[in-house]
Amino acid sequence: MAFKVSNETKVGALAAIAITFLVLGYNFLSGKGSLFSRDYTLNAILPDVTEISTSTTVLYKGKKVGNVTDIEMNENQMDFKVYFDITEDIDIPINSTVKLSSGLLGGKALNLNKSYEKVMALNGATLISVADTTLMGSLSNVLKPLSNKINSIMNSLDSLLANGELNQTIATLNTSLKSFTKTSNNAALLLEQNMPKVTQILTNVESITGNLKDNNDKIALVLANLKNTTDNLAAAKIKETVESANNALAEISAIMTKINNREGTLGLLINDKELYTNLNKTAFDLDVILKDLNKFPAKYIPIPFTKGQRKKALDASNKATTP
Repeated sequence: MAFKVSNETKVGALAAIAITFLVLGYNFLSGKGSLFSRDYTLNAILPDVTEISTSTTVLYKGKKVGNVTDIEMNENQMDFKVYFDITEDIDIPINSTVKLSSGLLGGKALNLNKSYEKVMALNGATLISVADTTLMGSLSNVLKPLSNKINSIMNSLDSLLANGELNQTIATLNTSLKSFTKTSNNAALLLEQNMPKVTQILTNVESITGNLKDNNDKIALVLANLKNTTDNLAAAKIKETVESANNALAEISAIMTKINNREGTLGLLINDKELYTNLNKTAFDLDVILKDLNKFPAKYIPIPFTKGQRKKALDASNKATTP
């Protein structure tokens, strides 16, 4: 009698197979290898585990040979112990090194570098970690801050777009461009309307430059004469003459100061009105006496034999001076 499998058994078997494949797929995608891989776990001490997770890839000469499985902080809290499984069938000698490398645009990976030792590292052994000194690592250190800035700029642009500020700025710029276009069109129209005048101005300028060119020799002669004149003026000791004039003016200024301060006869004469009046009166009286002496000299000459003539002169003088 043939053995008959019930439908329930078939469903259970299919469910078990499906669960098995689901577990295998999950382990593979999470970096834990497969159920059929050997249990070969190593670790390394790293000072920084930024961007390292349980799915970080372990590479050997560019080929994936395992994944990070766990990260623990050491007791000193200064570094971390990173555990990783080797899922490929390769032997890792003792004193091999692990280098944490960076991709050009981010992302981390552990790179294995085998030593030349004959003895293989046992399961659970700690490998030596070295710093990444490659060009790619340096570029990553440079590009990472730049990438952060780009992300910040993109976030700012997103914020501007969300708030409508960028659209408002573009609209303002568009309005400014339209105003500039209108202004340039008006300028072009104005230039076109005044083209005859502009042409005449250019013609006049051309004529002026032509005349200057034709009279270049005369202009040179005028400049030469002007140079000779300035040289003659420079040789005429103008500086000494100006200094002498300044000295004379200073002396005149000193004299005027003394006169204003009533120093000397001239100062008293100018500033003392009473003295001026007396002198003026004296000059007038002297003028009268001189005129009288000229007309009647016998009046002022007491000669004995001319007493009669002197008396006549006195009478005539008195009559002349009596109003």
